[in-house]
Amino acid sequence: MPDNKQLAAIHIAKADARLSDAEYRALLNEVAGVSSSKYLSDDGYQAVMRALRDRQFSTKKKTPKTPAERKIWALWLGSTGRPGICWYIPERERTAAYLLGFARRVSDDQSLGSIGEMSPAQAHRVIEALKARLAHEIAAASTVTEEIPF
Repeated sequence: MPDNKQLAAIHIAKADARLSDAEYRALLNEVAGVSSSKYLSDDGYQAVMRALRDRQFSTKKKTPKTPAERKIWALWLGSTGRPGICWYIPERERTAAYLLGFARRVSDDQSLGSIGEMSPAQAHRVIEALKARLAHEIAAASTVTEEIPF
């Protein structure tokens, strides 16, 4: 029987592989012959983790990112010695989900499923908004450091 850390790892791997609950249950039954991860043996746990890892890599997007998508990620993460926006915001908000929410708000498209699904016009609006936000964060950070004399 897996411990709590192993159960958590399985559920994280399930989310990374983007499996629905039904697909996950089918995988558990097919690989280990159980209906729930709490019934897994140690060998079953290893087999399920291998299957989830294989599934995760097979579902990854194979197409190259568009130039606009690369620009969005560069503004978010930073590039060539320049910090991105994510380094200026609280740590709990430094996620791809936060960036996607930002893109949804800016592009006014709440059905947007990923950064790669944006139209060129939406991507342009998001890039310009990210540039403005980065300039604002840099200006705010420099103001704070000027006020502190050490």
